[in-house]
Amino acid sequence: MKRHLVALTAAAVLGAAATPAFAESLSIPYQDLNLATAEGQKTLDLRIEKAVRDFCAMNPRTGSRIISGESRQCYAEMKKQVQTQFAAIVDRQRLGG
Repeated sequence: MKRHLVALTAAAVLGAAATPAFAESLSIPYQDLNLATAEGQKTLDLRIEKAVRDFCAMNPRTGSRIISGESRQCYAEMKKQVQTQFAAIVDRQRLGG
């Protein structure tokens, strides 16, 4: 079975603010996980959470506890996109394909 890395572009989240030439991508490796098991899915959920939080700069800057509106929007949209893509991958693995 061939497994791929999931890559999402920031341009989809940031809209016109990001130009395709400079768009960043988010990759979350999962080749080492058995997504047909609860343990593998839990590990993937943790990786998704960390990757999306890092990608969207959800950690407040030094001296502030406030997370920007752009970061919160990025987080919500990226998390939804990533979970949708991985849900399809998990379903395929559960079905043995």
